[in-house]
Amino acid sequence: MKADIYAYDGIGIQCVYKNDEWLVCIKNWKPDNDIDGIHRLEVHLETDEQFILINGKAILLVADRKKDQFDIDLIEMEIGKVYNVPKNTWFYTIVQKDTKLAYVQHANTTEDNSSYCEMSESELAGVKERARKILKL
Repeated sequence: MKADIYAYDGIGIQCVYKNDEWLVCIKNWKPDNDIDGIHRLEVHLETDEQFILINGKAILLVADRKKDQFDIDLIEMEIGKVYNVPKNTWFYTIVQKDTKLAYVQHANTTEDNSSYCEMSESELAGVKERARKILKL
């Protein structure tokens, strides 16, 4: 017997496994997940997504959107815990350069059933201020 083994050490996201039902990706630092590069949130309209912090420091942003404004929570992720973002929940991650996350989602999650929205200047300023405190920057 054998096992398939997957890894990714580059910048950004790499899908390392996919079948007809779900996929697994490794997400490393990339400029728009940096505290100075973050600018938007995303939402999956049909599926959940799970994140697992492997190493480093990461913050999971989760938000509701009402009357064209986000109500954003910042969750300091802990290594080895699974964080489920339910469908229709806005989210994003802030990571540092030494951070590695894994995420799992339905194989049919695409741009067609997802959306992105820029945060306002005040929302972004609030997120960055709170994130800097969490990351001790």
